[in-house]
Amino acid sequence: MAISDKRKIKKYYQNEICALKYVNERFTFPLGKILHEKQVSVVNRYISLTNSKKILELACGPGRITQDVEVPANVKCVAVDASDEMLKIAKEKLQGKKRWILRKEDIFLMELEERFDLIFSFRFVRHFRKKDRTKIYGTVKKHLIDKGIFIFDVVNKEISLPLRLREGLDRYPVYDKLYTREEFLKEMEEEGFWVKELIPVYPYYNLLFKIQIYLGPRFEKLTYSLLRFIENRFIGKNLEWIAVCQFA
Repeated sequence: MAISDKRKIKKYYQNEICALKYVNERFTFPLGKILHEKQVSVVNRYISLTNSKKILELACGPGRITQDVEVPANVKCVAVDASDEMLKIAKEKLQGKKRWILRKEDIFLMELEERFDLIFSFRFVRHFRKKDRTKIYGTVKKHLIDKGIFIFDVVNKEISLPLRLREGLDRYPVYDKLYTREEFLKEMEEEGFWVKELIPVYPYYNLLFKIQIYLGPRFEKLTYSLLRFIENRFIGKNLEWIAVCQFA
């Protein structure tokens, strides 16, 4: 059974080998690069649109997103994680980017003394069951200004579930909450958020995956260009969304 207990998830991401594999296995291949670029671009766009002066990243991990977020000199940036090993790697990646303050925090118990204009988190909220997701949303609301923005990723049940059943659920050691669009909108409304945007990621994922498998090993640059073209030009049957929510 996939891990969904917050203590077990914390332990899973604590060791250094897992921390290193997190980026090396997931985000160095063309599909992973495209996902990373899209997540970064959405965060950067909303920092600019909202003229954010204070930014918080929850569960920053090894600084994958953190290192590429573009912020003006007058913006305060805080990134938190519960894993010493993840923070160790993040600190190395962020050398020279002094605006980022790294802190070890248990997000379920976190009590910072300030509120932020924008909070973002990727590959975190999705790993928890409803009771714990509600606690995370509570932490977010406690640290957001009124009308503040929360950005995070959401897995599309209609595409992901058949894929997982076909591959075998044992390939997914950590739990992911899967939503239909309607289920996600309902949860956000119940938690006091208004969904400004649901940005599709990985349209026609089965096709994208086949392109990476068959072309990627021999033609990495061509594969990346082709996948990026599909990602930017087509909509439909997307594997995930990037949710942009406003604290109502």
